[in-house]
Amino acid sequence: MASNITNIPKPLSKSNFPRIALIGCGAISDTYYLPTLQRHPEIMQYLILVDHDEARLQEIAKKYHVTKTLTDYQKVPEDTHGIIVALPTHLHLAVTNTFLSRGIPVLCEKPLADSGVNAMQMIELANRKGIPLATNYLQRLIPSFAKVKEILSQKIIGEPIYIKYLVGEEFDWPTSSGFYFNSPLSARGVLRDRGAHAIDHICWWLGGKPNIVKSQNDAFGGSEAVVSVQFNYGKCSGDLKLSWLSSFPCIYQIICENGKIEGDVYDYQNIFIQFGSEKRRRINLAAKERTKLDIADKIISNFIDVIYHRSPPLISGSDVLNSLEFIDECYSKAIPFDMPWYKTYEVNHG
Repeated sequence: MASNITNIPKPLSKSNFPRIALIGCGAISDTYYLPTLQRHPEIMQYLILVDHDEARLQEIAKKYHVTKTLTDYQKVPEDTHGIIVALPTHLHLAVTNTFLSRGIPVLCEKPLADSGVNAMQMIELANRKGIPLATNYLQRLIPSFAKVKEILSQKIIGEPIYIKYLVGEEFDWPTSSGFYFNSPLSARGVLRDRGAHAIDHICWWLGGKPNIVKSQNDAFGGSEAVVSVQFNYGKCSGDLKLSWLSSFPCIYQIICENGKIEGDVYDYQNIFIQFGSEKRRRINLAAKERTKLDIADKIISNFIDVIYHRSPPLISGSDVLNSLEFIDECYSKAIPFDMPWYKTYEVNHG
């Protein structure tokens, strides 16, 4: 079995481009990976699409003019240079580890795994094999979030003492597999989905994994749609609220010792900063990345460089382990919201 990636030719040339397999032809591939890969026609020329749903596979292949398709990921050729895993989360472990075992670099969609334990298995295998494991937590590369990290790291307004993070959106993702609401496959909801980014930001900004003070959700044994988490990390406390059921401002606020930072989750170009009692002022980042596809292009371009040993992953599996372990703890310590109308129903109909 060819598993030594040092055999991959290093220089790019007109006749020698990396061969990448995209595994999973669902909504994330259709709206994100494939439109981005189209910016790299040399990659599209050799791209392999993989999906067990033959009809879906052929539909996507035709839409993006891809000629090489497979319905079984185990049949991906041994001389493939890189793998993009864009499958439902519960499939990430098995598929990613298959290719890491073969010595092929992997870019895995977020969340990296469905638990911290499984993520650790992937990370440890990648480390043992010396194979890069990249993951697509693209929001770390969004200019506004990256600027917040820079300000906190440099302690420009001191240490953070309070973080509020709110994301309220009615669920409208055009899922192809429907796994979001398939409890036997994924008894998880908004915390694993929207929360993957929000919690990764919190862990990344703070530089570690917070402690949970209180975790509440509306799961009742299924997929949660509303979550509230209170946490602390050193002298910083925080509140995270997520909802798939209603819309409310998607914002973050970080109060520090000598000022505060505020921003809109979907404003890539601006944040607001206040020094002490001075008037809040806007920082316009004037970055060239203005859309998700712009950020996606950085992820894909970096993955090509990873394949050719020109640079490490922008975001590695180990970078996001704290956030995955924190999510696990949110679930394990979760209690139901107080919903007296259910109690009344049980009394009257019990």
